[in-house]
Amino acid sequence: MRRREFLRTTAAAAAGYALAKGGAFRGAEAAAAPRRGGTLRVGWIPNAHTLDPHYSVDFAERHVLYAMYNTLVAVNPSFEIVPELARAWKIEPNGKVITFQLQPGVRFHDGTPCDAAAVKWNLDFILDPANNSPTQKLIGPFVDGVQTAGSAAVVFHLKQPYPGLLAALAERPGFMVSPAAWQKYGKDLGRHPVGTGPFEFVEWVSDDHVALRRFGGYWDQGKPYLDGIVYRVIPDPAVRGTMVRTGELDTASSPDPKDIPGLERAQNVKVITENPSGHWWATQWRVDRPPFNSKALRQAIAHGVDRDEFVKVMLGGRGTVAKGPTPSNVWWYNDGVKGYTYDPAKAKSLLAEAGHPGGFSAEFATDNTPLGLQFAELLQQQLRKVNVNITINPVNPADMYQQVLAAKLNWARTDWTLRGDPDGLLRILFYTGNFANSTGYSGVDRLLRDASSTYDRSIRKKVYGEIEQRVIDDAPYVWLFYVPEYEPTRTPVQNFAWIPDSVPRYRDLWLAA
Repeated sequence: MRRREFLRTTAAAAAGYALAKGGAFRGAEAAAAPRRGGTLRVGWIPNAHTLDPHYSVDFAERHVLYAMYNTLVAVNPSFEIVPELARAWKIEPNGKVITFQLQPGVRFHDGTPCDAAAVKWNLDFILDPANNSPTQKLIGPFVDGVQTAGSAAVVFHLKQPYPGLLAALAERPGFMVSPAAWQKYGKDLGRHPVGTGPFEFVEWVSDDHVALRRFGGYWDQGKPYLDGIVYRVIPDPAVRGTMVRTGELDTASSPDPKDIPGLERAQNVKVITENPSGHWWATQWRVDRPPFNSKALRQAIAHGVDRDEFVKVMLGGRGTVAKGPTPSNVWWYNDGVKGYTYDPAKAKSLLAEAGHPGGFSAEFATDNTPLGLQFAELLQQQLRKVNVNITINPVNPADMYQQVLAAKLNWARTDWTLRGDPDGLLRILFYTGNFANSTGYSGVDRLLRDASSTYDRSIRKKVYGEIEQRVIDDAPYVWLFYVPEYEPTRTPVQNFAWIPDSVPRYRDLWLAA
């Protein structure tokens, strides 16, 4: 199995402090001797709103956050939990107390210490509902409080055993922000970010670029290898790919799959691939308001989508049909879960049952990128065959997710990536009132609580199978495909490795001569 069992981590931790060997993001090229110097030029997708991890919700922001900040723990390419700011941890036998031993001598970019008091300040800030941090709902239901144990250890007290905590601390809830910087900038910290990561902030020019430079006081001695990173905002994936070919960029995120064969043939370019991946594309709608409060209508549309054609047309046949939110390469996948078949006759029957025997019309929102528009146009063509007529509403990708969260858009294209524990993604999308529950769905709260209250993987897998089948049947989302992850890079770029959460990490790279 590709993912090592989470319980190995917790079992080892229960016996003593858990230590992992090697770097968190070691790739296939790590055998080459690292070379120092140079600035990595990244072609970046343009939907960042803040670089304060306590208020970040957009996917593209995470690309930059992992360069400027450290998390308490990390995940490696095998999705194992490994040390980061916490060099070791111990889970008590009752599963409700976890002690983290911190790396010594860590300092924020402003020179202040990242010690136990600073870690406690960050967790207290997240947990305080008055601060309205979106990450509060990721850990707040489980964490009773955090205490310091001297200057180099913090103790988490949990309300119940919660196996998803370590994975949560490897993403936004685990990023550590300088308390002194927050006191100085307040909510403007999102434009003046201060972390402990290998790169420190230089400037952010909206809709143009974010520039970072090497942090000379980085705690992991000898790193980073690069002098800096510049994230250039380039919305069009075809343009990003062309700029890698011509040498104007060193690497680019989220290329158009149809451009991959050409990039693979290009001189001085290599394409690093993860397939299958945990990155799925779907459509979503508000199930708590008309017209999509009709389950029969939602299921009609689900049966009217030809997923195989999407994989063929949009992904060149390289992707995988998605029946639900869980890919086949993680431990909680259940092959007994059933998705929707392409069945136009069934779609028309359900459409009539929903009160639309003569057909149905609605607006469909998509990001106005080439891929987003291609997706919407193919969906439009397919659903026309079952008497569902779509008017396409192109939306600026920088604004689209915020409009979905604000319920300004009803039916929309969406995509999400895997988390290190099933609770991490399923809870934010499907638990009533959670910050990413943008569909108004409420149907699996009890099951999510049951699945997250035990460390027994066999029990958890069974319950997550029930959760997945329930949400597929209720159809707050209609899943279509898992898109392979591609990172086209110039050949000098070394040590890139995909993490299964599909967020590119650039901080351990170097540029060969």
